[in-house]
Amino acid sequence: MTMNNKGSFIAIFLSVYCILSVQAQSTYSPYSMLGLGEIENRDYGRTAGMSNIGIGVRDFDYLNVANPAGISGLDSLKFIFDMSVAGKQSVFIRNGKRDNAFNANMKKIAMGFRVMPRWGISLGAKPFSDTGYRIYSEEPVEGSTATKAVYLEGSGGLYELYLSNGVKITDHFSVGINTKYINGTLKQTENQSEYLFEEESRVSQLYNTFGLQYHREGLTVGATYGYKQNISLNNKIIIYDTDYNMIQEQKERSTGQFIPETFGIGFSRDNKKLFWGMDFEYQKWKGIKSGVSSTKIVDSYRVNTGVGYTPKGNRYYRIENQGFRNHGQMQLGASLSKSYIQVGGTNAYNYSVSAGYSFPVNWNVLNISLEYGNSLSAPSNYIKESYWMVTFNCSIIDQWFKIKKFN
Repeated sequence: MTMNNKGSFIAIFLSVYCILSVQAQSTYSPYSMLGLGEIENRDYGRTAGMSNIGIGVRDFDYLNVANPAGISGLDSLKFIFDMSVAGKQSVFIRNGKRDNAFNANMKKIAMGFRVMPRWGISLGAKPFSDTGYRIYSEEPVEGSTATKAVYLEGSGGLYELYLSNGVKITDHFSVGINTKYINGTLKQTENQSEYLFEEESRVSQLYNTFGLQYHREGLTVGATYGYKQNISLNNKIIIYDTDYNMIQEQKERSTGQFIPETFGIGFSRDNKKLFWGMDFEYQKWKGIKSGVSSTKIVDSYRVNTGVGYTPKGNRYYRIENQGFRNHGQMQLGASLSKSYIQVGGTNAYNYSVSAGYSFPVNWNVLNISLEYGNSLSAPSNYIKESYWMVTFNCSIIDQWFKIKKFN
């Protein structure tokens, strides 16, 4: 790779990160008004067709976001530039009423390479959480039988810029750390007949997650951990009258929100034609106040499993110490999760199924996936979401530190 190419990739990375930081909201879920918004758990990468498994996955050209220990498996002569976009069509149903929403956004951009024989790094940017809702309700007027209209609207989101480091401790054991800078703005507007209430909350926070992997002869077993981290929000609150004249403005700092403590385990088995893996992740959300009397935020978990099939056998070959892909991989996946949202004392469970195809184009890799999700079981007054999502991912792979010899 030439210095011009390296500079171009870095310029593209910085430009797209700026776009990610100011992009329009990428969710329209009413539940995104709770906590820090709707937390983003997907990778949107090479394993999207296998339900985004990653804790126990490693490969020579795969930038693993789920487990940084996997970065240590990168090829020593490759520079990898990764980009993902996704489009989602959702239907929200409550008490027989339906609302439709569509959104499409860039979901991830990353680059990575091996620094030393046992040390790989990756720099990336992706959404951390999204906020987007419009809610209309009729509220009773105090001391009267009349009601008044109340409009709630939220937008914004949080984004993370992360640096992953993965190191091989031995030939079969690796460790890693994700260092994240989380920033962004959450906005909420409450419009009543007497006044307009606007709140803007800014977040700027450093956070780390950790991972390890044991890998030997096609078997990889991994684990991840993220500690509980309190989040400081810088809030600006403005109240306007009916003519939009400012009545009051105040600034405050709050620490009532946090990133939950997270535990994850996973594995994968690669037998040339058949690849299979599974992840389990548990998040300790209990302690956050929802602000809605009938709704609580509780601990959640998610189980993902996926399988990949390469009809022509091994999907890559090697020349000396370099790996190259030469066959496509068909992918299937399924996921079951318990929501961190509890309504009326009853938990909600969701499922999704996915299919995808990963195939090489020269040295690069293109990945296309389709995912469908719905509620497996939910309380009667729970807002149910069903959706279709299409994800496109591209890994641009170029040579790194290649030396030409002349006779």
